[in-house]
Amino acid sequence: MLARRLVLIASLGLAAALSGCAEEQRPEPTKPDQFEVALAVAPQAEGKLGRVVLPAAAVAEIKRPDLGDVRILDAKGRTLSLALGYDRSGESSVLKTSDLAAIPIAAGSATTAVPVSVEVKAGDTAVEVTATDAAIAVDERVAVLIDTRTLALPVVGIEIKADLPRRVPVTFTLEAGEDLKTWEPLAEKVLLRTGNDPEVLGQPRIALPSVRLKDRYLRISWEAVPDVKVTGVRVFEAVERPEPRVDLETSGAKLTSAHEIGFAPQIAVPIAAIKLEMTGQDGMVPVQLLGRNDRSEPWGLLASGTLKQGEGVLALELSGATLKEYKLLADKRSAGFSKVPKVSLSVEPITLYAAFNNEGPFNLVTGHPDAKPAWFDPADLGKPSELLRAWKRPAEVASAGDAPVILLAPAAPETPFDPRTLGLWAALLVGAGVLGFAAWRIMKAGRKVAADPQQAGGGNAD
Repeated sequence: MLARRLVLIASLGLAAALSGCAEEQRPEPTKPDQFEVALAVAPQAEGKLGRVVLPAAAVAEIKRPDLGDVRILDAKGRTLSLALGYDRSGESSVLKTSDLAAIPIAAGSATTAVPVSVEVKAGDTAVEVTATDAAIAVDERVAVLIDTRTLALPVVGIEIKADLPRRVPVTFTLEAGEDLKTWEPLAEKVLLRTGNDPEVLGQPRIALPSVRLKDRYLRISWEAVPDVKVTGVRVFEAVERPEPRVDLETSGAKLTSAHEIGFAPQIAVPIAAIKLEMTGQDGMVPVQLLGRNDRSEPWGLLASGTLKQGEGVLALELSGATLKEYKLLADKRSAGFSKVPKVSLSVEPITLYAAFNNEGPFNLVTGHPDAKPAWFDPADLGKPSELLRAWKRPAEVASAGDAPVILLAPAAPETPFDPRTLGLWAALLVGAGVLGFAAWRIMKAGRKVAADPQQAGGGNAD
């Protein structure tokens, strides 16, 4: 009996392993009809880079948060080389990175500045400015100057290249100016080196809201801390986002009470904002939007606003966090909702760079959970000038009619106990019951043997 059970367990394990291998070896989808959406794409110039903006119909059917199931297939079912056109913030398309050297201009005070000269051109006239001039020196601080006058595109990020002492946080201040006299504050960043390697804690890249640095200088300063040396910066230039966000209609939202609506959007891509529009005659209702990923987590406040009758749409901006469940709470001082407000989801536009070949026609496809991501970096597809030309010639994507309506499934009900915890306790109780029953049977058999010794010995021999 025991051997049979062992054979059964081994067989099940082998079957599971083979099933896993089969799943891993599952071929990539190559046909448009294998995806939820397939839309014809017509590039403006075949054989060259082009830009593709995903319509709402394609965005709504994406099944993977990493956008791995976004494809452009040629006539032979081959996937074109693709790169995401936007950075993670959804604000811009990074087209170019530049490494610029730092010029020391202040070393604790204006009088101790390193004597470095900077050439400032005004038309055809060159003016030499030394580092000891108060115009660019920073009293009681250390500073470097970055010549950013040739940066033609908006700057969306700056990464400081610095040697830092161990376990000493250093606050860097970034400023920009044209005449080396007046400076515009841009950002501050705290960097901390935690170990023996030169890596710093956190993200060293400083995000900027598309700052124009052409014909300007960048000044980086910090408190005089020993063993800090800034050698330069890496600058990220970009094209600002021209497309608007994509709005997706929803269905399924229900009132759990006059003051509460809970829902779980069935969508894979991050939500940039949740838009509400009053449908009842409710006057004014202040609302709070809460979110969480699991019922075991506490609800966190995401945004707040006021719905007013006849004043259109209220957009509750999210921070980019992808959450599974949301709850809309109406202020208890109000009457709440007589009807469920109209809910729509706003997502950042998804733009691709595509290396089109001569094997058209092409299909933009989305909606296959087993498709694996295969993104390139934009720099792998072309030079900044080529990417910029591609940006200016978006491909034409066929219309698919109205976008699918996103289902807002009910949020998990509030229960005093987590069902998983209850299931665990139930399993433990069942196990304890089985063990107790087995122990009782053993004890019963032991008493029976003690009461009848002849039975225990197999009876008396004649």
